[in-house]
Amino acid sequence: MESERSMLKEFIEGGWIIPLVGAAGMLARLMTAKKEYTILEQFKNIISASLAAAIAWFILEQTDIPSLYKAITYGIIGVVSPEIINGIIKLAKHFERSPEKFIKKP
Repeated sequence: MESERSMLKEFIEGGWIIPLVGAAGMLARLMTAKKEYTILEQFKNIISASLAAAIAWFILEQTDIPSLYKAITYGIIGVVSPEIINGIIKLAKHFERSPEKFIKKP
């Protein structure tokens, strides 16, 4: 429980900027997109990019890689967050239909 509190403290002290990096990545994608998005679609994409980058921060924070690589990763996750989230949902649906295919048999 203490490690979760320290991670939350680290997030409050400086990790909160990471969702902004993810949102900036999505904003760049939306600004260069050829497709026209509604305001609601843009808002949803920016929020999902922020959440995906925040989740990535919690995963990568304790890894021993340079900060620049982490920052690049957060930005890229922000740009491709719709595809990441849709891929996870697709995997979950496949697992739901036949979970036995995901379990190795001896």
